[in-house]
Amino acid sequence: MTVLVKGQRINLAQKFPQLQQLRLSVSWQLKPEFVSALYDVDVSVFMINNEGKIPAEEYFVFYNNPESPDNALSLLEKGQSVNIQEILIELAGINKDVTEIVFVLTIHDASSLKQNFSHFQHVKLGVVDTGNNQPLFTYVQDQFAEETACELASIYQKDAAWRFNPVGQGYNAGLQEFLDQYHGSGAAEQPNTATLEAEPNNFAATGPVKSNAIPAAADHAAAASPLPAARGPVTLSKLDLLKKKVDVVILKKSLQKTTARIGVVLDISGSMRRLYNNGTVQNVVERLLALATRFDDDGVLDVWVYDMKFSRLPSVTELTLPDYINREVLNNNKISKFRANNEPPVMRDVIQKYLTEDDGSLPVYLIFINDGGIKRSARGQDSVTKVLTDSSDKPIFWQFVGIGDANFDVLRKLDDLEGRYIDNANFFHILDIEKETDEDLYDKLLSEFPSWLHEARNKKIIQ
Repeated sequence: MTVLVKGQRINLAQKFPQLQQLRLSVSWQLKPEFVSALYDVDVSVFMINNEGKIPAEEYFVFYNNPESPDNALSLLEKGQSVNIQEILIELAGINKDVTEIVFVLTIHDASSLKQNFSHFQHVKLGVVDTGNNQPLFTYVQDQFAEETACELASIYQKDAAWRFNPVGQGYNAGLQEFLDQYHGSGAAEQPNTATLEAEPNNFAATGPVKSNAIPAAADHAAAASPLPAARGPVTLSKLDLLKKKVDVVILKKSLQKTTARIGVVLDISGSMRRLYNNGTVQNVVERLLALATRFDDDGVLDVWVYDMKFSRLPSVTELTLPDYINREVLNNNKISKFRANNEPPVMRDVIQKYLTEDDGSLPVYLIFINDGGIKRSARGQDSVTKVLTDSSDKPIFWQFVGIGDANFDVLRKLDDLEGRYIDNANFFHILDIEKETDEDLYDKLLSEFPSWLHEARNKKIIQ
């Protein structure tokens, strides 16, 4: 059974093609010094549309509305254990207007009781295929600050396929704030008053008062205000900020529906020593991981380093990002480093991974970072231009990034490279990557990828 990490996405249709009905089990465990019976934890579900709103009041599924109106999602009875909530989902039965299902945990009356998720040892989510009772994957959230709410996970639709995303984002909020976020002009104009009759003070500053009514949104016409982020050391908050910057560029380039595998090849020749030692390369990996989480189904960034020899490293995830370069490269004696550079062997290994070892149906966006220039090869030897020509009818786009003040004459002439099925590469130069803003970097990285995708589809290289 797969153990997911924060931000790692799973294409349910691709990974589990027979999956029709699934059961989510959300459980939590408090630290030994806290009394579990004193904490009232609620699991709520928001079934939202393309506008980020529930299409009707009843698509907010919670303790007093345990089943969605399409009968596709229901909260099961807790039974004897009050620390477990199970949710049953029939994928085929989900209303066609619903494109995302968000799973939220809140602590009832957290403010007045001075309770928060830092008192919890962990929150765990497990997913089971009810057709064969087979466990599929789990996700464990065990790092909290003083959050009073947690967006644990979501199931969302992309390219007509349902996908799972372990979000793991904490907030200083209650159930009302989530309702304000997902309720509004996109919700039904005429709520079912027989079901809804909410008490005037159903939500107070200290949180919702449990009753037999569905809480009413504060103002249907008002724009939902963003949820307040939790204070304290929220894990990877810088990465979350980078993702927002990526999203802006993706929207600008009309790449919202693009799914691709993302990889990076990092020069580790002698001239790169300073950038590895001062943390610049670690920072570059973090910036590129933010990009990968927006395109890659698995939310991972594949990594190679090379000088005269190359090494294929473990893929980076949000969990393994901290200290990645020190751990996997600088402190790894098996890695060849800080010698002269030789590009063709590592490029051939990229092709080997994506087209032979892995499923080759998705496009590949490969970022190649080099600071020493690429030398022309002697006649008869393998070369960068030969690899590019050989792979020009394959679903791989090569984005070369030259950094520093070396001679990049070979890369500057990529657009004039003849003999290719389609133009499958781009190059841009950054004198000082440490001073390049995130926005400018993402804009340059995605400058020609959209046009390659368009041509590759026209030539039937990708679907």
